[in-house]
Amino acid sequence: MNRNLKIGHKSAFFALLALLLLPGLAGAGELLEKARKFDSLVAAEHMPRGLVVNLQPIEDGQQLRYRSAGDSTIWTGAYIAAQGYRYRVTSDTAALDNLEKALRAFVQLHEMAGSTGFVGRAFGTREELGNSPDIQPGIGSYSQLFFKADTSRDQYTGIFMGCALAWPLIRDEQLRRDLQKMIGAAAHNLKQNNLALKVQINGVSPSTFDLNPDYAYQDRITPEEWAKVDDFPANVFAAAVPYSDRLARIVARFQPPPVRGGEALRALLMFQTACNITHDPELTAFFNEELLNRRQLHVTASETAQLLSDLYLGRNLPVVENRINGLFKAIGKVFVNILAMRAGIPDSLALWAEPVTILPVVCISQTATDKILNILDFFRQPEAFAVFNLLAEKLDDYAASLKMFKAERAARKLQKKAREIRGFATSNIDEFSDTMRSYVGCNLGFFALLGILDQPADPRLRQTALAILPRSFEPIADEANSMYTFITAAFNRHSVDDRLLKAARQTLQLYPEDQLSRRFDHSQTMRHSLWPDRFGRYGRQSIELIPINQRAPHIFIWQEPPRMLVTGSDDRTRIAPVGYLLAYWFGRCHGLLTEAD
Repeated sequence: MNRNLKIGHKSAFFALLALLLLPGLAGAGELLEKARKFDSLVAAEHMPRGLVVNLQPIEDGQQLRYRSAGDSTIWTGAYIAAQGYRYRVTSDTAALDNLEKALRAFVQLHEMAGSTGFVGRAFGTREELGNSPDIQPGIGSYSQLFFKADTSRDQYTGIFMGCALAWPLIRDEQLRRDLQKMIGAAAHNLKQNNLALKVQINGVSPSTFDLNPDYAYQDRITPEEWAKVDDFPANVFAAAVPYSDRLARIVARFQPPPVRGGEALRALLMFQTACNITHDPELTAFFNEELLNRRQLHVTASETAQLLSDLYLGRNLPVVENRINGLFKAIGKVFVNILAMRAGIPDSLALWAEPVTILPVVCISQTATDKILNILDFFRQPEAFAVFNLLAEKLDDYAASLKMFKAERAARKLQKKAREIRGFATSNIDEFSDTMRSYVGCNLGFFALLGILDQPADPRLRQTALAILPRSFEPIADEANSMYTFITAAFNRHSVDDRLLKAARQTLQLYPEDQLSRRFDHSQTMRHSLWPDRFGRYGRQSIELIPINQRAPHIFIWQEPPRMLVTGSDDRTRIAPVGYLLAYWFGRCHGLLTEAD
């Protein structure tokens, strides 16, 4: 008995010593323990050259190749931000080591493409990246490596956000100079090309992007692009109208109003970041005088960054009506020219007659705008969807009439259609908007807002970001999304009540520690949404939210629709849990989580 007592005292002594010497271990909650595990995992296995990647083992268990080369830079930017917040919470220099290693990978990716402002998606060996046409050998001293010569505004959003948040924490002076050069080159490229990124690499023009809010890919109409359009309703139109050179010329004249407020916001993020990092007077003048004073991109961003949500929710209606009407006018002008083409009217004659056709286009556009607004206003009313029951009853009546005339087959078709339509009576406009929502767009929007709000910013830009933030969060507030809930709460606390914060914390608790890729199929157990997704596909999403531990792991899980019925695959890919790390360390940094959670 005495011996056991002595052992107990000895254990208590060492426990007390641990508490005194390692206070960070005291009271560590399950969320912190998970973060520590994930931090160690990513640093050890998922950033071999600095870029964060998923990994797939070969038969003997060795790491085979990058599995996220298509989007490595955006997720590396998210990881850099996570490590910055981790350092701000813990003062652990390992976080700065990770942050600087990842930033050096950005610099290397820029240099191996010629240092002209182009940062590709990933780099590695030919075996890792494969043989697709956009894989190019590195330039100069990087000739032994290859890089993916393709990028997008998604990638640059991650790059600029990560660099903006990391900039005050960088210890390595050479790295600071290299980043100034990279960010400056990218911003100058955008400035010189009117907010478009353009570059030649080894005689090839890689796929890039354009941040103008009135840009609609008008200059990228080729047979290849026409064949792979997948966004609804453009995919329906592309399937109905065969490609031709004249069609490409007609579509190239498409001039929509500035409705891409998200692109305006991303342009402002990039140039605000470039001004803070480079202090380049030419970029600063362009940002202030051109983008803010003359073009007023912050106004465009504020008005249209949430245009679809505003339309569904009935907010900001004067702007919504103006932009939709302008969009219909622009589409109408193109449509008239396409009709002329299909009728065999020469292009020159169709252009000459365009002033004659403008009046009917204007009238039809206003009528279409009014109809859309009125329809949505009607369906926002309580019990409005019950109108589908009335329509179903009419079809059932018609089916009964057909049966009287022995038209059994036609009657059965009408009855089937009536059952389908009756299902819509149980739906609502929220289910419609939830199914149609682009979570990629949510991800990019919140990344841009985070990058703007957590670095020094022009007061006009900061006010714009603060105005957009609660409108971005409102449609997804009930989804227990940890990342977006925490960002909103950190900068606009009154938009997020304690119930929503609790749900966001619970989502992190459910976040699986096992990040091995696997397939989930809820198609037989959950009620399907009756509406199409943003690609025009039916039957792919549920009405109810699917908990995060019943969805396939993803390097940044927050960009995936939380109602997707079938996700993932059992290919044993090891997923880098960047989504958890950014949400957790951001929440800790802004006091939304505690060490004991």
